[in-house]
Amino acid sequence: MNTQTKTLSKEIEGYQENKNIFLYSAGKLISLLGSAIYTFAVGLYLLKITGSGLTFATNIVLYTLPMLFINPFAGVVADRINKKIVVVGSDFLNGLFLVVVYVLAGRIGLSVSLLYISTFIMTVMATFFNIAIESAKPDLVREEKLVKINSLARVIESLSYVIGPITGGVIYALFDMKVFILLNGLSFFLAAFLEFFIDYHFNKVEDNELERDKTRPEPGSDNKLWFKLKEGYQYILSRQHLLALIYIFVALNFLFNFAIIVPLPYLLNTTWSVDPVIYGVVQGGLPVGMIIGALLVKRIMEKVSYSKLLKRISYLAGLWVLMFSLPPVVFPCIPGQYFVLIYYTTLMLVGGLVVSWVDIPANVLLQKIVPGKLLGRVISVKLSIVKVIVPIALLLSGYIVNLLSPLILFLSGSVLFTMFNLWFFTSPSGQKFINVTNENLMGENE
Repeated sequence: MNTQTKTLSKEIEGYQENKNIFLYSAGKLISLLGSAIYTFAVGLYLLKITGSGLTFATNIVLYTLPMLFINPFAGVVADRINKKIVVVGSDFLNGLFLVVVYVLAGRIGLSVSLLYISTFIMTVMATFFNIAIESAKPDLVREEKLVKINSLARVIESLSYVIGPITGGVIYALFDMKVFILLNGLSFFLAAFLEFFIDYHFNKVEDNELERDKTRPEPGSDNKLWFKLKEGYQYILSRQHLLALIYIFVALNFLFNFAIIVPLPYLLNTTWSVDPVIYGVVQGGLPVGMIIGALLVKRIMEKVSYSKLLKRISYLAGLWVLMFSLPPVVFPCIPGQYFVLIYYTTLMLVGGLVVSWVDIPANVLLQKIVPGKLLGRVISVKLSIVKVIVPIALLLSGYIVNLLSPLILFLSGSVLFTMFNLWFFTSPSGQKFINVTNENLMGENE
């Protein structure tokens, strides 16, 4: 009887865990797709009614820049408030806001300023949603399922990058913009409805580490907002392996955005004038590579520790960027369109694999070793640092590419990143990081 009871209990537990994974995946997919489709369609609409590239760019800035300033506060909120309230509330408020925009558009018209405001508000809600749902993962599933749920998250994010613009273009062509806003609002209500039924305490464990943490100040001071914001930074700075991880993330994000994201489109579109379809396929290689990498990441993590994997990826990434520079050097004139298609799509696929194999295990690492009461802030610190590095790298690369050949950016990016690797992995902190095993990354069973 006891055996039967235990078996039944495990079956119920497994059912609830799988239900959590399904509801999480469905809610996140709807929410991310809604944001991606909306951003793309609104961008097209602004270009059509204004004909201004500045207006289009301003909308993109309003979609990305607020995340930099809001991330730290979203981390505090995610750690202090019931994550269910933040996740469900963010999507519900997004849906409610879009319905209000639809009503206002019907009465006063769909102005540029109204679209700017809608983009800003949606970005704010999306930031709170993303931090809360990321920091909730350890509570949704058992430790041995963290790799699976993080892999699914990466697949969903990559699909939204691919499907969002395509769907946005189709919807923009078929529907009136006001009707589209209403439909998008309803989709956020659906996401909130699904997320409401997730068990956010399935694997909830009370944290005692904070009380023992040497960085914790005198009683009472932790209620102040400034300390809550600072606590996430202090936690990372006091742990060498997490700090080493941040160094690598900063270097990799700078490399991608400085040496690939700007110079590759410039080379293909401005220097070589490749067919737009071929350029689109090349760009699509990155999210497709992310999906493939997410599907394979568990097998990779079972064979090699994350620290050693990251070291190998870092050295290979320098060589990978160097490969982008070979065709301009080898070919005396513009290479054939099919060569460009196959060669650069393959390189972008590899880049997608790298992104998944770096990001997914890093997320699992943070979710396993960071106390739940701090996880939201630690995640927001990581995202904030990346958000600072990305625009710096893009602006610097954009300035240089107007003065010099994209080839210079490929070569300099490869050299700089290789020099970083030689310095970091021979430094004391780098050596300590390499000795970290997968003990905190993998469960015993799937």
